[in-house]
Amino acid sequence: MDSKIPTSFIPKDSLRQDGTKFKGGTDLLMVGALLVLTGAVVYLAGAYTYRYLVYNEINRPCAVAGANTSCGLRASLEIETRELERDRLEHLKRLDIKLKNGLSVLSRHTTLVPLFDLLGRVTVQNIQYKRFQFDGSRVTLSGVARTYEDIAYQQKIFASNPLTIKYIRDFSFANFGVDQNGLITFSLAYTVDSALLSYVANSSDQ
Repeated sequence: MDSKIPTSFIPKDSLRQDGTKFKGGTDLLMVGALLVLTGAVVYLAGAYTYRYLVYNEINRPCAVAGANTSCGLRASLEIETRELERDRLEHLKRLDIKLKNGLSVLSRHTTLVPLFDLLGRVTVQNIQYKRFQFDGSRVTLSGVARTYEDIAYQQKIFASNPLTIKYIRDFSFANFGVDQNGLITFSLAYTVDSALLSYVANSSDQ
């Protein structure tokens, strides 16, 4: 009796099918890996391209020096900042000129209010001024007094009062006479210190 089993009994097709299945699974794995790798490369390329575009948009130099056309964001911001600073400087210069002109006008402007206030303080009771003339710094007054003693007393006040000593110079009484009512007529002339009439000085004192 022959104990050898014929090998033809084992199906050869089943062995081939198992090998084919194993090889097909490896191909799918490689395809998946390639797809993942390709996706990663595309993503990295897109990220790099986007970064480059953003960097270029921010740091792109101007095509024409001094113009903000075709400039990056940083260059445009620098140009706008310089223009704003230039406009601000021009505005401050114009404002400074206006202020200086205004101060110049005010420094030449005079006011008679302090002079009238001073006269009201130093004029004696029995003297009354009828006419007032002002020419530059020179003042001429015409008035009446009850007696010559009142005029002498007024002259004494002009010579001794601290305010008149400070602001009134070269005063003189003249042209004495008597009116129809028996009052003594006279004229008074003096020079006023410009500091008393300065609008700026009197405004700062208030």
